[in-house]
Amino acid sequence: MNRDKFIFFLLGLLFFHKNSAQKNVDTLRLFYVINEVQSQTNFSKIDSLVKKLNAKNIQLKLFGYADYLHDNSYNQALSQKRADAVKNYLLKNHYAKVTVLLSKGMGEKFSKPLESREGEAFQRRVDVVLDRVIPLNESDTRPVQIGKPLEELEKVNLHELEKGQSMVLEGLSFIPGRHILLKESMPVLEKLLKTLMDNPTLKIEIQGHICCPDGQEDALDYDSRDKKLSHNRARAIYDYLIKNKISKESLQYKGFGHSKPRVNPETTPEEEQMNRRVEVMVLEN
Repeated sequence: MNRDKFIFFLLGLLFFHKNSAQKNVDTLRLFYVINEVQSQTNFSKIDSLVKKLNAKNIQLKLFGYADYLHDNSYNQALSQKRADAVKNYLLKNHYAKVTVLLSKGMGEKFSKPLESREGEAFQRRVDVVLDRVIPLNESDTRPVQIGKPLEELEKVNLHELEKGQSMVLEGLSFIPGRHILLKESMPVLEKLLKTLMDNPTLKIEIQGHICCPDGQEDALDYDSRDKKLSHNRARAIYDYLIKNKISKESLQYKGFGHSKPRVNPETTPEEEQMNRRVEVMVLEN
């Protein structure tokens, strides 16, 4: 084992033991040399973790990162390859005990530009986040907590809701990691706009929510470079309505980050989508 890989091995152990003392989330950090994707050292650390936990099932999420070397497109792809390499190793060698809930490349999410050809070693990593560890003597029978079923929410007209009630704006789509709406969202926005125009006394709060909790209150917005993705998505809808002559007095907006999931925990892409949403709450009708 060369010097750099030995340092990364020690860093990984340090961060795992440090985060294991936290209340809800344990994280094993796997570090890489420049441009590395497959790491036998990291695979050995994964084997040790699975053996140490000795559980019936280990549910985890993988977040890959890259440093500032190369361009954004390359780094995004590299971070995804790192996460997927860990996922594929787990599924091949520990499929009976491990469930991978998410494998996501985060690109340069937390990197700082430094004038060095050696890059930033701390950012070349994969975070293995333990979502839930099911002991050998426990069955996996957790109730899923959901609000109103989607089919009910879709039947509700906003102007028919009472004060304090809310509904999901089904059909809104944003570019991943950004607050930019996709074109297919326009019919939903136009319907919301028409409802407000037809009901001038209606006052609402636009509420942004995101999925996939990673220990942060909110997610990074790649456009604004701040950790206010849910806030900025709610603001984007607010701005659209203001631009189309809806009074500021009729509108409020707020981002809730991960704090109000409809499904907890998320175990499928469908459940993640239910938490990744924008709701509208009636303030006055």
